[in-house]
Amino acid sequence: MHGMVGVRRSSKIMWTVVLVSVGILACCVVFPFFWMLMTSLKSAEEINRIPPTLLPELWLFKNYAAAWLKPESTFEQYFINTVIIAGIGTALQLLVCVPIAFAITHFSFRGRHLIFMLVVITMLIPYDVTLVPNFVTMRHIPFAGDNDWAGDGGQGFYDSYMGMMLPFLAEAFTIFLLRQAFLSVQKEYWEAAQVDGMSNGRYLWTVLLPLVLPSLITTALLAFIGKWNGVLWPLLITSSESLRPLQVGLLYFVSEEGPNYHLLMAAATFTIAPIVLLYLFAQRWFHQGITATGLKG
Repeated sequence: MHGMVGVRRSSKIMWTVVLVSVGILACCVVFPFFWMLMTSLKSAEEINRIPPTLLPELWLFKNYAAAWLKPESTFEQYFINTVIIAGIGTALQLLVCVPIAFAITHFSFRGRHLIFMLVVITMLIPYDVTLVPNFVTMRHIPFAGDNDWAGDGGQGFYDSYMGMMLPFLAEAFTIFLLRQAFLSVQKEYWEAAQVDGMSNGRYLWTVLLPLVLPSLITTALLAFIGKWNGVLWPLLITSSESLRPLQVGLLYFVSEEGPNYHLLMAAATFTIAPIVLLYLFAQRWFHQGITATGLKG
């Protein structure tokens, strides 16, 4: 009896330690966002005060209006640009990657495994290494941006929406996730479709994709977030302020005198709010998709 009581007591102590540890870690994760939100509602004078205040003395919601209108092209234009780049870019990326993953997993042809291995190897190449080659390619694409057949004479896809989206349409990580999702579907569906005379395209869009919908949503969400958070490539491939996205727009709240923290934090809140709302809406499919893509290799 005393042994059972001791086991139960040690179990309760263990779970208490686990819960306290998780609570501390959760606070560490949430606190920066809480601080960002509170800072966005303070005055510049209060932000620089020592010791700092946790909550604003005056809740200055006008900071959000000032942040929305402050940059040269206004934050509204940056927001529209980001929606276009992330939304259309994600749709085009899925249109490219879904058929590639489908071909790799459902058709037998020479070099299939080699192609997939080469795709995976590209995931090991540092992102920074590809910037200059991608830039040169976008500038010299034939018949784009007044270029001739040799890719000279114009600016190609430089300073355009397409220039920001095109290099990342066939992304290795997206192909990898989709391949894992497609492999988790039983082959009997594919065999039955072939017996019934169903076309490959019809099977893909009416049978396979609905079966892997959580994984497809997860892949789309990850791709969308990656494009939404892009800053280095859009800054390199564009020169017009009217085309640049949110992350580049945040740079304009940092002046020679230092950051305007109250406006910068308000703009940062605008930037992350859509991603948070999107995750809250799609979290059920997101969790299912993360689990499904690891079922079979």
